Amino acid sequence: MYKFVTPVKFQVAVTLAILIACVAAEVYTVSLLRPAVNIVQEMSADSSARAGGLTTWEWLTTTDAGARLRRALLYLALAKVGLSVLSYLRSVSQTWQSMSMVFYMRAAVYDRLQRVGFSFHDQHSTGQLINRALGDLQAVRHFVLTGMQSSIDIVFALAFYLLLLARASPQMALVALLPLPLWVWAIRRFALLLQPIYRKQMTASDEVVRLMTENVAGIYVVRAFAAEKHEVAKFRSACQTLLDRLLDAVRVRVQMNPIIRGIATLSYIGLFALGAILEQGGSLTVGDLVIVGMAMNQILGRLHQINAISDAYQRAVVSSTRLFEILDSPDTTPERPDALPLRPGGGAVRFSHVSFGYAPGSPVLEDISFSVPADKVVAIVGPTGSGKTTLVSLLGRFYDPDMGKIAIDGQDLRDVPVRGVRDAVGYVFQETYLFSDTIARNIAYSDLSASLELVKEAARVAQADEFIEKLPRKYGNLIGEYGASLSGGQKQRLAIARAVLHNPRILVMDDALAAVDPETEAQIRAGLERAMVGRTVFMICSRISTARRADLVLVLEDGRITQMGTHDELMAQSGYYREVASSQFALGGPGQEASHMDRMARAASKPSGRMISED
Repeated sequence: MYKFVTPVKFQVAVTLAILIACVAAEVYTVSLLRPAVNIVQEMSADSSARAGGLTTWEWLTTTDAGARLRRALLYLALAKVGLSVLSYLRSVSQTWQSMSMVFYMRAAVYDRLQRVGFSFHDQHSTGQLINRALGDLQAVRHFVLTGMQSSIDIVFALAFYLLLLARASPQMALVALLPLPLWVWAIRRFALLLQPIYRKQMTASDEVVRLMTENVAGIYVVRAFAAEKHEVAKFRSACQTLLDRLLDAVRVRVQMNPIIRGIATLSYIGLFALGAILEQGGSLTVGDLVIVGMAMNQILGRLHQINAISDAYQRAVVSSTRLFEILDSPDTTPERPDALPLRPGGGAVRFSHVSFGYAPGSPVLEDISFSVPADKVVAIVGPTGSGKTTLVSLLGRFYDPDMGKIAIDGQDLRDVPVRGVRDAVGYVFQETYLFSDTIARNIAYSDLSASLELVKEAARVAQADEFIEKLPRKYGNLIGEYGASLSGGQKQRLAIARAVLHNPRILVMDDALAAVDPETEAQIRAGLERAMVGRTVFMICSRISTARRADLVLVLEDGRITQMGTHDELMAQSGYYREVASSQFALGGPGQEASHMDRMARAASKPSGRMISED
């Protein structure tokens, strides 16, 4: 955690200086009680010796002892005012330091979440990551504020008060140290019990946040299937588990408190007993005894804080471990120190004997090899789970292959910075994600400085400008969370516009036209003809009407390429492609009416007939 101190070292230095000054002022204020009490004792003895006695006013204003008492009380009042000012500054500086430190920690966690490998996100739910970035950070902040700083406060307070006690009586200082080993033993004993409980508590908290996040995101599904009671019961069960874990920690702390208080009480009684003996023997004055009581009260109060510090420490240990799982998580796509920028080119792609699996021993793709020249259209067809999306994910270097090589324009992707690959490859995902922002900023997400004219041109290419112009604020219209105010087809067209404005040399469309009707598909297709010029396009297709327009069709089955060729070549072969085509089109004899899908496919422009080389 100390690496997060470096950005706030100035705040740490200021806070530490104020803290030490505050503790010193507190001890000095206590020490001022000694002369005041001794003067009062002296004045009481002098008053008893006088036969006639003096009035209270005469006693305070005319005697030498009264003047010394007034002076002692003035010093005490000034010391109290100074202590109050320092206490205020201490509170402000501690909060300033802890909040600044957590700012850098939160920024580091968020930054790492943006850069960490996709496999990490595959293994952790959104709720878990949110809880770590918020709840665990607050636990660490609480320890920084109340734990680390209170520990420093305790060290200096013990040192100063023990020096004060040693001035009064070395024996008293020695007795004040005796309970420390007992405190350490008791706190360590209970700390070992609390840490595993807090770990279970954090896991239960993750589950609560996960359920809430999933339920809010999927509220339409919950309502559509009338599953409210089931979801409420599931959430109550998770909350009950969390409550049980919280009560487990409370039970341990309740068992700990009597022991800590017992040690404190015995220490207090023992010290006062010794003080009374020394005072009766003349070794201590009444003022010394008062100071001993005040000092011991402050020491025991500080030692009571160790219980809270230990509790905060155990929480912080668990929370910081969970945070550093994010901060120390390795990239699945590490960059080489000698990585070179991607060379200029048209987007030629080559897969050479590529194999990949998300888990060791479970390959998703096996021995994939093909070559695509620049400015060609590739359709990827295959059954669900055959590895189509995984293949195009490797193209954007979301993951690195376990075996083999992927090259763009002749350059191995592992020799190129990740940012360079992402600039060269643009995606239109099957599941469209839009941010809670304006339509213009969603389209210009890859380049927020893009002019409105570029945004509008991208929208026209994606056939999105027509519905955008009908909105109240047009391109300045705010989109609801996840684009909830738009239809599936509208969201998909905005996603296509976003990819078009990105202007990559390789465009990947992961079944991007599946959410639009055939008529809209034909309209978008007409606009995409312009967007596809000068770049290589990969399209994952569920419709043969889309695949038949490609220069090359790849058929994936069980992670392997089983067929490769143009639409006409594959239709002449028996296999998966022709079977799917036969189910989607009416291919019968004379008099048989073609399906609506077939009519739409024929209405679209004919395949370009561009040649493509195969590896």
